[in-house]
Amino acid sequence: MGATQEFTSGYGRGLTVAAGATGAVALGAVALQDGAGEALRVLPVVALVVLVVWALFWRPGVEVADGELVVRNVLSTVRVPWPTYRGVTRGWSLVVHTTEGDVQVFAAPRASATARAVRRRRADDDRPVGSVPAGDRPVRSYGATAETVGDAVEARHDALVRAGHLDGAERLRTEHGLRPTRQLHVAGIGAAALLAAAAVAVLVTG
Repeated sequence: MGATQEFTSGYGRGLTVAAGATGAVALGAVALQDGAGEALRVLPVVALVVLVVWALFWRPGVEVADGELVVRNVLSTVRVPWPTYRGVTRGWSLVVHTTEGDVQVFAAPRASATARAVRRRRADDDRPVGSVPAGDRPVRSYGATAETVGDAVEARHDALVRAGHLDGAERLRTEHGLRPTRQLHVAGIGAAALLAAAAVAVLVTG
């Protein structure tokens, strides 16, 4: 019924690109001054820093689709089928309430005071603060906040209810055992652990 909405942080992506560029420049400087061997020695330290910045600021995001709500946090991804959705709370970050408990949304922090004031004025003017975009192509937003993502989640859920797509959702949930699923980012966690061990070895050996 509507396009998938993808919310991430533009600031976080810029920070990640800057970290990667800084790391590359640092490795190049070490290679020029001390040789390629020394650059390879410090590579795990640089790679660990870039990986941590990527995991904290680039990867987190939210996808709001007709079939489910997907929350990508730092250590795991949570998929929330709409029959298990129970609402959202906008606090210091967005919290999604489900039949299996709450899901904190790392990628959707609270908006600034100015942004909240603009949102209130839009609501006072009776203009919708959340809507479901039409089309098949994903719609990307690089300004994820608790308010913008919360509006999109509520708008999508309301649209699905009005269209009748969630009729009998509770029965389907219980009959088919629908529940939110959490998948750990095993590859990323493993890579970080290996790089951390290598970085410690580099620092210890001087």
